[in-house]
Amino acid sequence: MKNTKNNSKIRFLDNSLLINDEILVFSDFHIGYEEYLFGKYIPIRAQYDEVIKNLSEIFNLLEKEGTKIKEIVILGDLKHEFGEISDSEWKETLELIDYFLKKTKKIILIKGNHDNILGPIARKREVELKNYYIIDGISFLHGDKFYDECKDCNIMVIGHLHPAVSLSDSYKKERFKCFLHGSWLKKEVYIIPSFVPLVFGYDFMDLNKLEKRFSFIDNKNLKKFEVIIYNKKENKDYNFGKLGKLIR
Repeated sequence: MKNTKNNSKIRFLDNSLLINDEILVFSDFHIGYEEYLFGKYIPIRAQYDEVIKNLSEIFNLLEKEGTKIKEIVILGDLKHEFGEISDSEWKETLELIDYFLKKTKKIILIKGNHDNILGPIARKREVELKNYYIIDGISFLHGDKFYDECKDCNIMVIGHLHPAVSLSDSYKKERFKCFLHGSWLKKEVYIIPSFVPLVFGYDFMDLNKLEKRFSFIDNKNLKKFEVIIYNKKENKDYNFGKLGKLIR
């Protein structure tokens, strides 16, 4: 758990962030990705089932610790299709929101670049849909666009980038989802990995191949960010140092 510049407590927890033991933050569920890949006539729900399994492990852990979540923030790309709401998206996004509503009374949906038509789903459950969200000096954005209203915040939490790194030794090479933590425009920034199992992540060890317009944070700054990998079995996060040093 980290104490930040504005004295907020931020904890890495699987592929989510826990802020001040009250706000739980997720990003990039990409519900409907299986239907997009395989077609709507193939009954596959492995991704959604895995999401619920992983969420249950997080909430079971918090319940054992006596932590009560006051609000959940989803940093965009709740669904996958750009220009429509597919059958699986209607069904599974509503199921997921209903699951969260059993855990907390307040849910904030941030609009991601895949969420062009998320409004009907949000209205169905009377959930707030925003371009950004600010509370206690912390701004929550998807990560593809920056908003001037967030300039005065000390901390910024984004998704969108799906960060992952490949680590290797003499025997094998393995890719891990990771958090990125660093500074940008004098703000403390946390970048959260995707929560969806199928969208594992972009390999930031090959950062130079990623498009420069990928995010409003340029690659030169991203190389200065620390790489944090969460070990689920140990319930512990490990800091692997600056991304630029890992790449070298």
